[in-house]
Amino acid sequence: MTFFALAACGVGEAPTNSGPTSAAAKAKNLKDELKLNFYNWTDYIAKDTLPGFQTATGIQVTYDNFSTNDEMEAKIASGSAGYDLVVPSDNFLRRFLRSGLLQPLDHSSLPNLKNLEKRFVEADYDAGNKYSVPWAWGTTGLAYSKSQIGGDVTGFAAYDLPNAQGRSTILDEARDGMALGLLKLGHDPNTTDPEQIDDAANFLLSLKKKLGQITSDVIEPLTSGQVRLAQAYSGDAFQARETSEDVAYAIPAEGGLSYVDLLVIPKDAPHAENAHKFIDFILGAETGAALSNAVRYGSPNAAAKPLIDKELLDDPLVYPSEEQLKKLPFTKDLGGDVEARYADAWTKVKTG
Repeated sequence: MTFFALAACGVGEAPTNSGPTSAAAKAKNLKDELKLNFYNWTDYIAKDTLPGFQTATGIQVTYDNFSTNDEMEAKIASGSAGYDLVVPSDNFLRRFLRSGLLQPLDHSSLPNLKNLEKRFVEADYDAGNKYSVPWAWGTTGLAYSKSQIGGDVTGFAAYDLPNAQGRSTILDEARDGMALGLLKLGHDPNTTDPEQIDDAANFLLSLKKKLGQITSDVIEPLTSGQVRLAQAYSGDAFQARETSEDVAYAIPAEGGLSYVDLLVIPKDAPHAENAHKFIDFILGAETGAALSNAVRYGSPNAAAKPLIDKELLDDPLVYPSEEQLKKLPFTKDLGGDVEARYADAWTKVKTG
């Protein structure tokens, strides 16, 4: 956890009355208000984002990390986590909404909302940004070691390469992991067909024998050479590539998924006003560009584009062509019953 201390403010001697209008009471209320509890993915923020926000607002940030949507959902659903901002992926947003776990955004507190690209304002997961604002977006594909993989990586057949045996991973997310199996078998990664979902689970059980592990934390294992092939989120692959030139990323010939990670405010957030201030801060052009340049994911912020590294903007793996995007659909909301079927299939993969 990263904790940013707030400098103490001097206050005069408190009046003798102890009512709510006393200086002591006002100072205590101010101290209580200048807080933000933020729950985000590991390795998913710029170095200066939180210090810059604190400097701009005086708000003290408590920052915690998670590694999977499931881990994050369990905490938020408990109702006692105390977070003001969390960053679920788009398919989990729908789950949160079905469970009544979020509060709507106050657009009057978000003047920088105008900076969003049209695609992310009209997206069907939350048309009009009623409950969410995009943090970053990317694709799922294959990250690998160019020197150690021992063959071409153009699709999921790379898991059969001898050098990948026991040194490969798939993502620890039900829909992302299952999508690999579905795409490999020629199915729609958003299928609702029970037989296709079962087929994908059985394929992944077979593939599991060749893997090192199932994990979403791939940056350090890739850069250290521990892992030679990983189903990965594009931004994680690009962060690893920044550290080691030996790391490369491919969008599989079979396809993958596009996803958006989103800033949302839990229904029971203790500092919702401060959460709005942070969302508007990250929607600023300079802050949004710094975030994208650091995490190496696609930015949803149109105003930030002129400030983003040109090599990042020109990279077709970061910003795929319209033709490629057709093979990289967003994860659709399939409804509670079908999502439960995916969850059961994924449990079978992980425990089988």
